[in-house]
Amino acid sequence: MRKILPAIICLFFLSIKLSAQNVGIGTNTPEASAILEVSSTQKGFLPPRMTTTQRNAIANKVAGLLIYNVSTNCVEMYNGGGWISLCTSLPSSILPKTLIGSNQDDRASFVIQTLDSGYVFAGFTEGSETGDVTHPNAGDRDCWIVKMNKGGIIEWNRVMGGSGYDVLTQIRQTADGGYIFSAVSGSSLSGDVTGANHGEYDYWVVKLAATGATTWDVLIGGNDYEFANSIVQTADGGYLVGGNSQSSANGDVSPINHSANPDYWIVKLNATGTIVWNVLLGGIGSEELQSVRQAADGGYIVAGQTTSSASGDVTGTISGTYDFWVVKLNSTGGITWNKLVGGDEDEFAYAVQQTADGGYIVTGSSNSPASGNISVSTHGGFDFLIVKLDATGNITWNKMLGGINEDIPYATSQTTDGGYIVAGVSSSSASGNVTGTNYGFEDGWVLKLDASGNIVWNKLFGGDRSDFILSIQQTFDGGYIATGYTNSSGTGTLTGVNHEPSGASNDFWIIILDANGIIQ
Repeated sequence: MRKILPAIICLFFLSIKLSAQNVGIGTNTPEASAILEVSSTQKGFLPPRMTTTQRNAIANKVAGLLIYNVSTNCVEMYNGGGWISLCTSLPSSILPKTLIGSNQDDRASFVIQTLDSGYVFAGFTEGSETGDVTHPNAGDRDCWIVKMNKGGIIEWNRVMGGSGYDVLTQIRQTADGGYIFSAVSGSSLSGDVTGANHGEYDYWVVKLAATGATTWDVLIGGNDYEFANSIVQTADGGYLVGGNSQSSANGDVSPINHSANPDYWIVKLNATGTIVWNVLLGGIGSEELQSVRQAADGGYIVAGQTTSSASGDVTGTISGTYDFWVVKLNSTGGITWNKLVGGDEDEFAYAVQQTADGGYIVTGSSNSPASGNISVSTHGGFDFLIVKLDATGNITWNKMLGGINEDIPYATSQTTDGGYIVAGVSSSSASGNVTGTNYGFEDGWVLKLDASGNIVWNKLFGGDRSDFILSIQQTFDGGYIATGYTNSSGTGTLTGVNHEPSGASNDFWIIILDANGIIQ
């Protein structure tokens, strides 16, 4: 209490009008340096008491505002950018900043909780040595990686790229405590990009040490374009990176493309970034891979969408224009099985993960009615489509979740209780499955599902502009960490101030939730 007493009594003084230079309560000899001194051996000073939700609803907050948070049982102070816990004087008690960025566009695409209980947020920035971006930009958009400790203090950040367009798509922590990330790069032999670009855009794969220093980087691609969307470390210490390629038997793309359109391109790397094997998967139409994960049997599960039907590697018949295309591979990239999931309209898959029962959970968007092999209908526009598959790709259940407007999911993972956490963006408000009221144009939408896909709770998060959640992960304490980007500032559930408050550009957006979806 002694460490926070000066701040508390300053707040108390603001609420009274006194003309004396020094005022004492409980003492006749107040300290000369204090305008107000409170002294007691029998009673304490009680600031306003409220929940986190009530705290977040306070309008026109100013730096120095104090409350007692009954949700966390801590005294908290608003520092102008976020609420700081004063339960201890240690830096680890400080709650993470909710917005990080520069005066240009900054968009986070992925978050992980690290082995030291900290966090890594990653995406791209157009900023250069402004705000939280402490390094110069090398070209157009650059990859931006931010490491925070468990208390939300930035330990280091890296701006990485070359003279062209470089956008990070996914990052994972590796077994050695470092990191591996996938990116799309239009750079060549410039900045941090040590290789020569093969065509328009290449996969850029970068291995970082635990300190953020570069261990190695590789550009891989052909003479057309390659977009890397997902990466995972494999059990043998190597890596699997997946995305799309429009090249054919050129450069690092050794197979022949199935058409003039993009195919899934899946590349196995060894521990130092050398290609072990690569496969192109597709049919006569267009394929866009979004997510790769390793399966328990040493093989891989990949998911995205296709317009192909009964051609090439696509053995099923498409139901609409785009269907989910889920492919199970063995350890050398051979197809074990593949599955089309969809209705009469469009389905786009964004995330896949093997589940504890040996099956798979696939999350994407759909604007179809109940048709094809989906048994549920959209509530309006695109909805979240959650599909549970068994170990051989048969549909166990499917859920369509959303409201009257557009709802697009970007991330899902199984939780320790056997259920699922799903996150994305919603334009809906108090309709369908969306029980909350939208704060602006688009809000982040987070849903906790049970093991059968039924909603346990759902929450809208955002401000008065556009707010996107692109990544979410369960944390070690049973809560959740999510990230994305926003151009809102200090409105709705956002407590931080955007680095470009006019709304002209975005900041990385950080959301920490407890197990019940309450902002921490």
